[in-house]
Amino acid sequence: MNIIKEFLRNVYFFCVGVRATAQDMRDWFKRSHRVQGKARTTVLLMTLVLALVVSGCGSRTAPAQEGEESQSSASQAETQEASSSSQEEESSSSKEESETQTVTADVDLMASATRFEPITSETLATTLEQRIQTYYETTPDVVYTPPEAGDIEAWREINPDVVGWITISNTNINYPLVIGEYTDYYTSRGYYKEASRNGVIWFDSDTKFDANGEIISQNAVLYGHNWTNCWRPTQIGRSSDVMFAQLAAYDHADFAAENPYIRIKTLGGDHVYQIFSVFYTDLSFGYNYADGSRIPGIISTAKAKSIHDFNVNMGPNDQFITLSTCTRVLGNTDNQRFVVMAKKIS
Repeated sequence: MNIIKEFLRNVYFFCVGVRATAQDMRDWFKRSHRVQGKARTTVLLMTLVLALVVSGCGSRTAPAQEGEESQSSASQAETQEASSSSQEEESSSSKEESETQTVTADVDLMASATRFEPITSETLATTLEQRIQTYYETTPDVVYTPPEAGDIEAWREINPDVVGWITISNTNINYPLVIGEYTDYYTSRGYYKEASRNGVIWFDSDTKFDANGEIISQNAVLYGHNWTNCWRPTQIGRSSDVMFAQLAAYDHADFAAENPYIRIKTLGGDHVYQIFSVFYTDLSFGYNYADGSRIPGIISTAKAKSIHDFNVNMGPNDQFITLSTCTRVLGNTDNQRFVVMAKKIS
């Protein structure tokens, strides 16, 4: 390749030399009119020979420069060869990297195909249980602890609908009391307003309070679910009973006689109510009016329906609470309730 380049370069410079010589001769003939005949021909031949000698057989460059050019050409050739070699190495390296990436991708693809194996519901449940246990064991400071029983203000920070607290002796009825924007709001909600089958103990939305948080309605109706103590014989003190399920213990006369009081604490104060009636009824008896002309009729009907005689005097203007829960004692229907009523005495 270098020989061909050198040959072409010499041919080029030779042609340039001939052209320059011809131009010089043409100019010389135009300027000289004294050279005639054979003399002109002789001069022409001598000039041509001289041009060839000067041109150095196609090179008008000094020998030193020619050597430098030759060295430069060799250097360029070496650079090109090194560049070509480097490109070949880079190409080889890229090829190897590509092949490595392809192999890695294939391995990852195979791994992803086998990494996530289907699991059964039992395995998932076990995994979740283990993670929950680990969470509680490793982060004890994060675990939420509910406020103490009776701490209404602390509970109101969790749920501003909390307006009171109920406690009944010898039962597990010891819960916050809430009131929703409408009566059925808490039918299937818990104290954190989450979905809940057990629910809460909640006031009928018609119940009225004063500015201090004191109950001012004559009949304050409270609702609570009973899913476990609906049939006779009703149970007393069963730990699995929650919300108003243990209210059914008042079906027993001796229990009712031994536990005649219900404690209701509100933002306005701490109050005691004395039970005056316990009865079963269907929903044809409208016992859940908060105020109005129906109240005297509710009191008299409730006393008449009571399954126990409490011998408590009730006037038409006395304040009282009504605790209502579900039952199946009257049959397998959902339109019946077990009700406990208590008069405010302090």
